[in-house]
Amino acid sequence: MITVTGRVIDEEARPMNNVRVVALANWLLTTGKANQADVVDGKFTLKVDFQLEATAAGSLTPSLTVRVVDFIGRRLSSDRVVSLTSENMDLNDITVLHADAEGLLVTNGTGTAKFVSEGNAVKLLVDGLEAFGRVADEIKLAEHSIDMTQLFFGVPEKFDVDNEAIDSESNEPKEKANLVFKFSSTRLNPIESAPDLPKQPRIGDERPERLLLDRLRNKKVIVRILMNELGLGFPEGIFWLAVLTPLAAGIPAAGVVGLGALMGVGIPFFPLVLMISVVAFFVEYVKVKKVLEGLSDVQELNRYFDAATGDQDVKRIIVQGFKQKAPDQGVQHCKMVIVDDKRAVILGSPFSQRYFDSLVHRIDDARRGGNTSDMVHDLSMAVVGPAARDLADTFRLYWNEDLPEPQKLPGLPGGIDPNAQTGGEDAIAKVQVVRTLSGKRFTGLNGESEKGILEGYLRAFAAAKHYIYLENQYFTDSVITDGLVAALKANSKLQLIMVVPIKPDLPTYPRRQAKRIEQIREAGGARVGVFTRWTYDGKRPNNARPWVAPVYIHAKGAVVDDSWCTIGSANLDGLSLDYNLLLSPLVFGETTACELNLNMIPPSKGAVTEFAQLMRRRLWAEHLGIGKTTIPDHEHPDLAPGPDHDWLENLWRPHAKKALEHVKQAVRDDLHGFVLEYPKEDGGCLDTPRKHLKALGVKLKPVNESVVRPITGSRKFHFSTGKWDKAHEREDIKL
Repeated sequence: MITVTGRVIDEEARPMNNVRVVALANWLLTTGKANQADVVDGKFTLKVDFQLEATAAGSLTPSLTVRVVDFIGRRLSSDRVVSLTSENMDLNDITVLHADAEGLLVTNGTGTAKFVSEGNAVKLLVDGLEAFGRVADEIKLAEHSIDMTQLFFGVPEKFDVDNEAIDSESNEPKEKANLVFKFSSTRLNPIESAPDLPKQPRIGDERPERLLLDRLRNKKVIVRILMNELGLGFPEGIFWLAVLTPLAAGIPAAGVVGLGALMGVGIPFFPLVLMISVVAFFVEYVKVKKVLEGLSDVQELNRYFDAATGDQDVKRIIVQGFKQKAPDQGVQHCKMVIVDDKRAVILGSPFSQRYFDSLVHRIDDARRGGNTSDMVHDLSMAVVGPAARDLADTFRLYWNEDLPEPQKLPGLPGGIDPNAQTGGEDAIAKVQVVRTLSGKRFTGLNGESEKGILEGYLRAFAAAKHYIYLENQYFTDSVITDGLVAALKANSKLQLIMVVPIKPDLPTYPRRQAKRIEQIREAGGARVGVFTRWTYDGKRPNNARPWVAPVYIHAKGAVVDDSWCTIGSANLDGLSLDYNLLLSPLVFGETTACELNLNMIPPSKGAVTEFAQLMRRRLWAEHLGIGKTTIPDHEHPDLAPGPDHDWLENLWRPHAKKALEHVKQAVRDDLHGFVLEYPKEDGGCLDTPRKHLKALGVKLKPVNESVVRPITGSRKFHFSTGKWDKAHEREDIKL
């Protein structure tokens, strides 16, 4: 038995309490928690079950990693590695800074919070209709610069000088719209019964590429667009393909060579077999590399804007790729638009028409264009004020990373006031910009990833008194799950409410999400409510069966106690927060994405924040269908704040139960905004609408007037022709 003792003190040498010391055992290639101990009056005693005599002479000396954590497991100190050389070891003092241990401000373990500002005018943007519309408005306000980072940015296949010209042969617009951010007052009238009507370009629709070109000509602004650009790393990419390609065929790489030897190739021909294998892997490397590079919109954007701007002396639209080499560099997932360094929009959505949706989430909505996937719910946020300046600093970090020194953007000059507006939005708020940055991608991090978004979540969980509300595309991160479990166990009055998609869109994620949900339900019991979002069309023509379809949750947001909230690009999975478990066997060290969130900080500990409360009320009104019309009523008295309110039993579960009865009875009235409870059985297997509804007791057969029709997605609409694609079977029939 090894005994490790020591003290935990603050920067003024005062003993700390309400913290723990954890010992992680480093045995050979494995690491696991060996033990933990509470700190009492600054002192701790750790006992680790290990026999020194068991260590063979001349072998590597085993060690422990000792760290200080809070009650939900957030690391508060640097790791102390201790070689196990004697039975009693004293670590003396471990210093924890108060700023690192307390409060809601993220410090990234430095003792100092960065990117914190007061006096920001902030606006909640729910779903693509509001988010894309706000981006269009911001572009039109630009005076000198527009900077943006994006994952996708769809533009027409070719530029045409006359945006309203008609092709004489196809009788369609020459420049076919790919993205529309704001639609004109002229209604979209799908041509269902008169396909021979002449095609007319829509006039007045606001498209991002045209808005940028217009601003370029009118105000001579500089436009910088930074796009995610995937590639294949070397030599990691070769190793990745060498392992994954044979495994995909069910044959280990070593087995290929061994099989050849057994079939008579023999030792003399082994070098030839090896050479052929190496050449094959290299060819595969080149092919996969080209495929990955083709997934980026960099070339398409440059082609379009080069044709649009011609041979200008000064290029004012610059499109640059942020290279992310698989498998160890993650993805550039941050999505933001910054105008004049003082106005910004942080988006949950890529620039793709799939994410254009409204609060109603209609199953057929021509404004979603070519999307055939589920309806999408998302969250974004606009900010005017000094936080936009902090966002501009992060943009420069991204932009400058791969550029030679003479081409790098300079920092903003001092002495200017970016806070030109402090009103006219939802609220005035204290904001902190928090990030996830890959230590492998940014040279200035020296290999240590920045995990400010994860730290912000864990600080908020530790501070929660009444409720935690999460809506997120993915819920698979073990650290987040462990933090929620610890918070629920420590506070018997704490409620957790979550909204998740019925099926995350990545391999292995559905089952992993189900496992995480099972963990938090075991910890919190009835105090945990997990819900999925749906839409319902009861008034079908010819008295046909009502349609019901899932709404895909793409949001990345949270609210705690009407006090703290966050919106941004980070999912609650390892890639967005700390460690990509899916890729970890293929790389050395951590794999993280580039993410960015905005955290709203309360004016004082536990105080209500106006924006956080508004966010909670607006989202709950939409999801629960609170209001007499299709417009949710976030001022409804059912949503009034109250610290002792039992939100689950008095609000969420009754609404979910009522909605489920509506669906079970196939009522022929619409149901505006509704949620269903995530089934108690293994949700990882319920990966289709039909399976999910069946698990909740919805009768789906035999097909007759008493059942609903589960729908799997949208219909494709063509902006250039004004027509829907031919009708296709969208009913989910998978059992």
